Amino acid sequence: MPLALLQYKTDRSLKEIAENLAKELPAIIAPNLTVSNRERHNGQVTTDDIIVWVVEGGKADVNSKDLEIIIWAHDFPERSANLEERKDTIIKGILEFLRDYDRNVSGYVWVLLQPTAFGQL
Repeated sequence: MPLALLQYKTDRSLKEIAENLAKELPAIIAPNLTVSNRERHNGQVTTDDIIVWVVEGGKADVNSKDLEIIIWAHDFPERSANLEERKDTIIKGILEFLRDYDRNVSGYVWVLLQPTAFGQL
């Protein structure tokens, strides 16, 4: 279950954009985290697999951007092999989403792959 954290600056009136982007992020992220040839599961990541947390930036934050998206996912070798391409495609999807808004927005996407263990309650 990949997790995306979307933080936005509150002093830039970005709440509506952030909330709408959060709804679109699973569709942008899921195909870019799908892997093939996984023995334990089929490697397909669906929009229902992506968890998105939306967080307001704080006044004490330092050097933050308007929109900051950090994505945590399991470090499968297939993801690591072309991680830059995957990140670039996610950024393209976000930039396409932002075209509907007449705003100059700064930001970044940071994809973090690491060993993980997930279990449901």
